[in-house]
Amino acid sequence: MKEGSLEAPTRHPLDWKTEEFYNEESCSDEMERIFDICHGCRRCVSLCGSFPTLFDLIDEGETGEIDSVDKKDYWKVVDQCYLCDVCY
Repeated sequence: MKEGSLEAPTRHPLDWKTEEFYNEESCSDEMERIFDICHGCRRCVSLCGSFPTLFDLIDEGETGEIDSVDKKDYWKVVDQCYLCDVCY
């Protein structure tokens, strides 16, 4: 898919039958990886409440990077997401 394409993004199936899928530490690590990518781009800031929440947490943190956000606060971002898939 090219940037700016009108095609829907490719969604890869989740491997929800493995134990790793339900590992909270792995989930937290994956959220940190994704949030770091989002923080570097910020293109989706106007799409839903998740992004302003994420960026406020990062911007108000000690370093201004995802590493200064308490992992417990990741759920504040998740709670704003309603799985619309507009963000890819």
